[in-house]
Parts: sequence; C-alpha cells; structure tokens
Amino acid sequence: MKNFSIFFLFCLLSLSALAQEVSLEPDSLTKKSVIKMEFFSPLTGNTTFGYERYLKNFTSIEFKIGIIGLGKKIDEPYRDNGVFVKVGPKFKLKPSYATEGTFGTHLLRGSYIRPELALSIFGHEDFDRSSESITAAALLINYGNQYILGKVMSLDWHVGLGYGFSNDDDQGYFYGFSAGGNDFPMAFSAGFTLGVLLK
Repeated sequence: MKNFSIFFLFCLLSLSALAQEVSLEPDSLTKKSVIKMEFFSPLTGNTTFGYERYLKNFTSIEFKIGIIGLGKKIDEPYRDNGVFVKVGPKFKLKPSYATEGTFGTHLLRGSYIRPELALSIFGHEDFDRSSESITAAALLINYGNQYILGKVMSLDWHVGLGYGFSNDDDQGYFYGFSAGGNDFPMAFSAGFTLGVLLK
C-alpha cells in the first residue's frame, strides 16, 4: 500500500510538471487578436494596416490592407492611388518559453511561416500626366518573428519570396511586394509592424 501511494504521488507530480510545460500565461489566453500598422509604409507611398487573430494549434490568420497614395514616396516624380490586400495563415514554428520547462509565452509570439496571397490595384500617373491602371498579384512564403512587448504591444518583422505577376511587363514595386517582371516573375516582400493586443 505504501509503494502504491508513492507511485500515485509520483504520477500526480509528473502530470503536474507536464501540465506546467504546456500551460500558458493567463493574458495569452485572453488577448488573441492584434491590430497592426506597417511602421515604415508611409515612406513607401502607402499606409498599411493589419489584423491578426489566433485560431488554434499555434496557427493564426492575418489580413492586411494598404491605402496606396496615403504616404510619401521619396524623390519620385509620379503619383499612384489605389489599394492592395494581403491575406494568409501564420504557422508558428515552435512554442516559446519564458523559462525552459515552465510557462509558455504568448500564443502570438515566436517565429513563423506565413503563406500569403497579395493583390494590388492602383492607378499610375507619370510626370508627363500619362496614366495607366495596374493590377498585380503574388503568392509569397514569408518567414518572420513576432515579439510581445509588456503583454500590450506586438513587434513583428518578416521577409518573403515567391512569384509575382502584373499587367505591366516592367519590373517594379507594386506596394504589397516587388516583382521582377513577367519574364522573371520572382517576387519579394519585407515588413516591420507594430501592433496593439486585443481580446
């Protein structure tokens, strides 16, 4: 009977330790959404906002919308106006721990892979007043890392590579991404966002 009691106590302690390894800080269970802004986007001729929502199994969904023309492109003799959207799931690569074997950090924190679909539609007016309508799309695979600051704010950086196409044969910057032209349809994106956590 004594041996059984010791064995039972050992099992309880083991289960307690296991539960502690996968448990999360209380705020990470209540604050599952983030409203974001691409911090440097106004310097590239647009202003971009985003929204991320945690789903389950360390997976979330992220949506971004950029208002083209709401910002200032440095030393460019043309004007663009339009919009772009980007959407994709965010798969966290591994849980982050505050201390190994103890409480896990926030559900939205950590390195991740995000497949993403981007679509840009805007009017381009050149310095000689000629204008055209440009539509561009890309499929990107992003790698990034998101940090949670004081359980209140998020800081996120990412880079992405993929394929991009447009009705403009030239290579260029299509606001949601840059692309090498239809003859070499490699696309690239990068970003740095700040956000506020919500319930």
